[in-house]
Amino acid sequence: MVVNLRPNFGPFIFCILDIMKKNLLLFPTLLVLLFAFLGLGAISSRQDALEAVLAALKTGNANNLALRFEETVELTLPDQTGATSRSQGQAQLTRFFTQHPVTSFELKHKGKSPAGSYAIGTLKTQQADYRVNVFLRGKGGKELVRELRIQTMD
Repeated sequence: MVVNLRPNFGPFIFCILDIMKKNLLLFPTLLVLLFAFLGLGAISSRQDALEAVLAALKTGNANNLALRFEETVELTLPDQTGATSRSQGQAQLTRFFTQHPVTSFELKHKGKSPAGSYAIGTLKTQQADYRVNVFLRGKGGKELVRELRIQTMD
């Protein structure tokens, strides 16, 4: 009679290999889900920034609009054009919205480009209607307004 004193590890090894195969598939799946979630967060952040700018335009709120400006913003108003600091841009917009109280803002188009988000619309005030173009650029993990144009309608 032959006695086998060696333990039989065959089923145990196959069980371990099966678990490793499942985990090898689980790890890449988790990575894909994580990157997808982070990517959707960035898209959501872009949409939130653009929506905040549009909401500020609808109400003529220069303070909330300036919160989304880059340090230097290209600002075009009917009576002036040029690069300005965030605080100067806020003061110029406050003066504009005081002289031209906003009645509504009608969004015509919005979209995304490799450079950032943008929107085109019509700002209606008590005195006149203005064409608005706003361009946002990703900077420091968030999108900020790099250019705002408020021009008279021809």
